Amino acid sequence: MSVTHTDAAAAAGVSTTAGHALELRGIGRRFGAVQALADVDLVVERGEVHALVGENGAGKSTLMAIASGALAADEGEVVIVGETLAHASPERARALGLAIVRQHPALLPDLTVAENMAVGVGFAPAGGVRGSVAWTREQLAPWGMDIDPRARVGDLPIEQWFVIEIAKALALRPRVLVLDEPTEHLSLEEVRLLFRRLREIVADGTAVVYISHRIPEVKEVADRITVLRDGRTRGVHAAAEVSEDQVVELVVGRALDAVFPPKGSVAGSVGTHEQLVVEGLSGEGFHDVAFTVRAGEVVGLAGVQGNGQTELLHALAGLEPSRGDVLVDGRRLARGSTAYARRAGVVHVPADRHEDGVFLPLSVAENIAAATLDEVSTAGLVRTRAVAARAEEQRAELGIKTPSVDTPVAALSGGNQQKVVMARTVLAHPGVLLAEEPTQGVDAGARVDIYRIIRSVADGGAAVVLLSSDGVELEGLCDRVLIVSRGTVVKELAGDEVTEEAIAHAALTATTVRERGTEEAPRRRGLRRLLAGDHAPAAVLVGVMALLGLVVGAQNPSYFSSFNIYNLLFMAAPLVLVGAAQHLVVLTGGIDLSVGPLMGLLVVVGSFWFVDGGSPAVGLLLMALTALAVGLVNGVLVAVVGVDAVVATLAVFMALQGISLTLREVPAGVVAESVSTQVMARVGPLPVAIIAAAAVAVVLEVALRRTRWGVALRATGSRRDAAEKIGVRTTRAQLGAYLLAGALTCGAAVLLMAQIGIGDGRPGVGYTLSSITVVVLAGASVFGGRGSFLGVLVAGLLVQQLLSASPFLQLPQAWSYLLPGLVILVAAVLFGRLQRTRKA
Repeated sequence: MSVTHTDAAAAAGVSTTAGHALELRGIGRRFGAVQALADVDLVVERGEVHALVGENGAGKSTLMAIASGALAADEGEVVIVGETLAHASPERARALGLAIVRQHPALLPDLTVAENMAVGVGFAPAGGVRGSVAWTREQLAPWGMDIDPRARVGDLPIEQWFVIEIAKALALRPRVLVLDEPTEHLSLEEVRLLFRRLREIVADGTAVVYISHRIPEVKEVADRITVLRDGRTRGVHAAAEVSEDQVVELVVGRALDAVFPPKGSVAGSVGTHEQLVVEGLSGEGFHDVAFTVRAGEVVGLAGVQGNGQTELLHALAGLEPSRGDVLVDGRRLARGSTAYARRAGVVHVPADRHEDGVFLPLSVAENIAAATLDEVSTAGLVRTRAVAARAEEQRAELGIKTPSVDTPVAALSGGNQQKVVMARTVLAHPGVLLAEEPTQGVDAGARVDIYRIIRSVADGGAAVVLLSSDGVELEGLCDRVLIVSRGTVVKELAGDEVTEEAIAHAALTATTVRERGTEEAPRRRGLRRLLAGDHAPAAVLVGVMALLGLVVGAQNPSYFSSFNIYNLLFMAAPLVLVGAAQHLVVLTGGIDLSVGPLMGLLVVVGSFWFVDGGSPAVGLLLMALTALAVGLVNGVLVAVVGVDAVVATLAVFMALQGISLTLREVPAGVVAESVSTQVMARVGPLPVAIIAAAAVAVVLEVALRRTRWGVALRATGSRRDAAEKIGVRTTRAQLGAYLLAGALTCGAAVLLMAQIGIGDGRPGVGYTLSSITVVVLAGASVFGGRGSFLGVLVAGLLVQQLLSASPFLQLPQAWSYLLPGLVILVAAVLFGRLQRTRKA
């Protein structure tokens, strides 16, 4: 590996004789009025694990974002293996030898595991797009989790996201490896495997920056510890010379007299009333579970990760289907819905606060009051003063650090976001509190506050079920602990038995391996992947087309005449092209409402030149230049300036209509017959136009799956922020998509011009809605990142088939609109069911 490091460094122009692996000198960074970092220094030696600890909001992640090139510093200098990182560039930092595993993995959910790995390390080391599957399988093999490289990341459980992110970083063979909270979602065995890998690379000279709130892990793995508090460096210590308690006190800046509040059994708050009774509960991942929780009691769920405890808690919260009996305060709980659970007084604190816990764009006050709006409303109208007053009360009581309760919760640190979740929980007055990893990613000081909140809820008469992977947390907080193995409760610890050692021993002796279910047959796995893939909608649409053709043909045999087939295919060709144009921008997370008016404008422009005696070459050139100019305007507005895609392209929509009417107030400029004949040429029974449109769709589909351009396109729409962090040029990808969409729209306009035969911009306007219909039928995600050009091809043919079927069936003209609408509705239901097979 040392040879690889040297070669990589030489290729990147790095001096291999530098004394330090990573140097951050005088780093300063401000976000508006907030000084996030001030004059921070960090020096990491080669061959050491250097821990960076601090409370949430101390600036750790910001500092590492600057080190990795994802964020520019306002002041200071970043030096990686002797070379200065002159400007913020993830690609340059990676070339210099720095890899980072982020607290929130920078993975692209709509791309496959192999594609994510290839984008993260560069396509050349991964063997290109084609060779990335085998290479990825090799990189993931040591983890023993049987992660399919061809599976979409978005379909995988969160712990596998972290394994993929870590494997991606290690595959770079970095000279500096930054790990930001890498173990929050890992099981004990996976943490041990990670530490073994770290020791291997450190022995080879790699430097590791290890960020974690888990102080025992820090003590175990680190050589030195740098403390960051309030955006400033507060000291560097040898890990062997400070105790865990001392590290905690250095982090929070004060002594912690009591980390855990007195348990209910000590405080005398646990009663005899059985607040929660679970009998014979079974579901996906667990079976025949029975236990009770008394009012005022905190009961923990523990066990080796993946043994059903998460699914059990989710079933109690109404998030997963289950069968059996659950009683809350003596009343049977109607399950299968979070609304039913909430009405019964069951409140769930989710493990992932960003995805499930907080509404990031909303204010702190709005988040706190979200679950109890009926208590601060009159006649359905929310009283903002009452909301603010409640939020201020919780802010003071729980110690939420925020400039004001009107601050967006996204601006708060992780620990304070979690306190907002807990404030909302307290206000809901739960009868049963289901706390799932409530201190995950939370600093030591905030943990103490959260422990106090949980105990106070129990002391108020609630039954608390706590799911935690932290043995110390379970020991300090729980009255009893239930050990879950292979989906059932195998042991109960109570009173003095509740110790970290006893919990770990019971979990590991019950089952020493994670239960992952029976191995799925390769044939079944392949079928499931096919059904859940981007091409499944195309297969469904082909079946619908065949069925519709048989029905219409049985009613009217002339439907299958060569004349009708030719007309149907020729009319479908511009729909396929404009659908492909729309799909390009939708893949990037955008939309183009201007494609219809652009087609109309191009027809009008061409009508001045595609007439008898005109110059078709000049007309075609002007149409192409106009289309590219409009695509460029759309792209600049959306990708560069940052205008919302709907707003930008709607404005262009109206402007293009105005230009069309200015050029041709009434239809004029008859297209020359020679031009129409050329455009409407055929090869046998097939129009050349549909052959060309199909070829374009196939080429785009191959490029989408097999080229870096296609991966960048899908990465941009999948999760733009993550794509930018790993070096994908998202602005260029989206700008290019709008330009290419303009070119495809130009081809569609040429075909439309031949169809209508005159310079009239009005028929083109309707293609905006038609193009969106095609994209939706093709099964593309309207949020970007997913879709198929083959699906667009089939959807374009189907839409035209629907439009032309009504006359043959002697249906009223209204059915030309009703049929496509019904098919879209049925397709949406079918596609939704197909997508659920990913989780099956």
